[in-house]
Amino acid sequence: MIRAASNPTMQSTSGDFLAAVRERANANLYWRTLGVQVEDAREGWVRLRVAARDELRNAAGAPVHGGVLATLVDAAVGGALGTYGSAAAGGVDQATLDLNVSFVGAARGDTIFAEGKILRRGRTIAFGETRVTDSAGTLVAVGRATYMIIAPRT
Repeated sequence: MIRAASNPTMQSTSGDFLAAVRERANANLYWRTLGVQVEDAREGWVRLRVAARDELRNAAGAPVHGGVLATLVDAAVGGALGTYGSAAAGGVDQATLDLNVSFVGAARGDTIFAEGKILRRGRTIAFGETRVTDSAGTLVAVGRATYMIIAPRT
């Protein structure tokens, strides 16, 4: 197993690396529908951003819907896993096996952030966690996801 050694306080290691991760994210139709943007990325770690618009709420001015927060937990872990090696260029596929989300606060404000990191990665399984905060820095959700790593077909 490989332990993720990323340090979220460090700057991105390469503009080219971040661009590759952003390109892969922009190809994801669901992420585009939600407006998910990759703010920063390093091997085994990503920071995502979503504008908290009314379409993502039950009513205008209400907190962001919990389904959006759950999606961000999944997306941030998947995005962090996608930063490894050729995966950042789309060379490895992956699928969520398990997702657990705890909602700890109401997501208010105009922006939601999700920081996902890989806790442990093996040949076929990876484990990660995500913290979701609103624009005021309030923790609104935490979660973990388990992913299956699917090797490219030859």
